[in-house]
Amino acid sequence: MIDKLISIKNYSKFKNFNTSISDWDGVFKKTNVIYAPNGSGKTSLAVLFNSLSGNNELVLKKKSFGTDYFPEIKFLSSRKEVKYINKKWNTFIPNIEVFDSFYMEENIYTIIVEDKVNKLNIFEYSHADEIIGIKKEISIIKKRKSKLSKNIKGIKTGIKRGRISNDERIKNILDQRITERGSCETKIKELERKRLLLTQQSRNDYITYINKYLSMFCDNMSITDIKTATSDQKQHLIYSININNYNISIEERGDLSLKYCLSEGDKNALSLSFFLARFDLLPNIKDYIVVIDDPFTSFDSQRKTTTITQLSRLAAKVSQFFLLTHDLHFANDFNNCYSNDQILNLKIAPYTYNNGNEQTSILCSHDIKFEMLNGFNKDLMTLRRFYASPKEDPLYLREVIRCIRPSIEGIFRIKYYSYAKDQEWLGEFIDKIRKCDNSSPFYRLKDYLDEIEEINDYSKQYHHSNPSYMEVDISLLELKNYVKRTLQLIEKI
Repeated sequence: MIDKLISIKNYSKFKNFNTSISDWDGVFKKTNVIYAPNGSGKTSLAVLFNSLSGNNELVLKKKSFGTDYFPEIKFLSSRKEVKYINKKWNTFIPNIEVFDSFYMEENIYTIIVEDKVNKLNIFEYSHADEIIGIKKEISIIKKRKSKLSKNIKGIKTGIKRGRISNDERIKNILDQRITERGSCETKIKELERKRLLLTQQSRNDYITYINKYLSMFCDNMSITDIKTATSDQKQHLIYSININNYNISIEERGDLSLKYCLSEGDKNALSLSFFLARFDLLPNIKDYIVVIDDPFTSFDSQRKTTTITQLSRLAAKVSQFFLLTHDLHFANDFNNCYSNDQILNLKIAPYTYNNGNEQTSILCSHDIKFEMLNGFNKDLMTLRRFYASPKEDPLYLREVIRCIRPSIEGIFRIKYYSYAKDQEWLGEFIDKIRKCDNSSPFYRLKDYLDEIEEINDYSKQYHHSNPSYMEVDISLLELKNYVKRTLQLIEKI
């Protein structure tokens, strides 16, 4: 697990972040939801996690603008410091899987699976021992082939430059080396075919798992076949697809471009299905860290619910889970689906430093339940929280005062909805009470009229209608008293 984030410097929008300037201590939980508006550094965090899994170059691609310094990043993982300094990580954290826009771009038309010699790919776990043996044998033969190639090149260069005589013996040696290299190539191809044959059932299972998820996201699309090609330590899985009962074969895909045949929602459904299906093949899913960046870019409300359900299930199974999103409602719905007390909610926010001359993005605590409130409910909650735990921050105190009048107006509109108009304000409600007779529903509030007027007079001096409202000092003790009176008044109304 990634236990703690200590600092990020000179990386994307995070020019100078450390936990000393945040209300968050840097400690992650098993499941973490990070909310951020677009352009604040959310996708850069996903790239950072991807780099942490084994790619130093990715961090350099996101170096902050306007600085001559390279990125510096520090984490704690398993109580050990993991840091990026001098353009590289001191250690990688394996088994980090990232779903982001880059994954979607790479895996829409061809599914790409990492295929390294020293590591099992997702299809090889069912025949792990035999596959490991084959890979070792391939590695030995490739080294022999490389040595032969160098030897052949040396002989040819020597002949060309006259250092080696081009006699019959040298020709025989050269022919022998070339033949032996050809045998190595043949043997490697045979072993690769054997390796692919051993994993054919796993690839068939992968199609089944993909279609399981596709059926949840849409009812008109399924994968029907996969053709495998290998290159550059990757397997490229080219697929046939059935759309609205019409099968587009691998051969037809050149004429019928999926780029134009598929909607953005369908493309999103495909790539997310490819990603989720990978975990159905892994025997050690509990060892993985999963990072999801904005999975809900082109989904309608039906797919949104399915997406949240599937991500919640995945989050419960893996070692650690990070959901990054610019959609506040999506983040809140994920919280509601998952067990709230097990989720750490964070947000990316701007922070100004160096006497207001520079700005950095920071990670800080995020009270998503409070932020999802609006209007009267949010204002009332602000008053309640202040009264329970006052904080002497000038900007915060002015926000608390701002909430007094709309909270009273809000309760008037709720309680007297048949008699109150949306455009009426507290002064007008006071006037209604003052002038009403005993037949009016407002008549019972005459007993509280003095209290309402006093609270109104207090809040008015801090209202923007007062030209010098920002110059009026705020007494914490006095404000707490008026907030208490406001809350008591709301209960009486």
